[in-house]
Amino acid sequence: DDAYKMYAFLMSPSGGALVDREQLTVLIDEDATKKNILQTMKETFEKADSNDMVLLYFSGHGFKGAFLPFDFDGFNNKLFHSEIKTVFNTSPAKFKLCIADACHSGSLKGFTARGNVSSSSSVIANYYKAFNQVERGTALLLSSKAEETSLESSGLRQGIFSHFLMRGLRGEADKDKNTIVTIEELHNYIYSNVRAHTGNWQTPVLEGNYDKRMPVSIVRQ
Repeated sequence: DDAYKMYAFLMSPSGGALVDREQLTVLIDEDATKKNILQTMKETFEKADSNDMVLLYFSGHGFKGAFLPFDFDGFNNKLFHSEIKTVFNTSPAKFKLCIADACHSGSLKGFTARGNVSSSSSVIANYYKAFNQVERGTALLLSSKAEETSLESSGLRQGIFSHFLMRGLRGEADKDKNTIVTIEELHNYIYSNVRAHTGNWQTPVLEGNYDKRMPVSIVRQ
């Protein structure tokens, strides 16, 4: 459900409607096998150049050091964080963003950034001005520390992290009200709200080699 909601958000006016449908792939249930996830990442990220951002959003179960895809059988087919890192690190994209709502996701660390920086332009001048002014890098926005579990809420009808993620992207995280939500603003918003909602049981983490001014969404007036 969280993955469908993220997909719908990215395609909606409130999400900016900046992404062409052919640039997004959703893998749910039996389609979300280890092989399919890695292959889809490779195929999608290969389309990016040094003007682009690539994004992996994962919502599901996790162990320390791995996500658990649909075909995990209790032992085989763990999707190791190291395998995800390899695909990310071969992409020439300027920005690389991994958002994970999974138990022990905080054990996903150690990304490097690659790719040359060049200019870009768009009718949404504000967003791309911010995009061009920051350094390239990789950010990992993770739902919990390595030793923690990630919680769901029946009242919210989704993962608590993902709930506040989408609220933040829609504009609630835009603390300075400049219509740009940066990765730092997004993390700060999610961190305070998830900690409060879970009684400090769950702690979102921001890791990686990134510029804290990295723009992640635009707020339409």
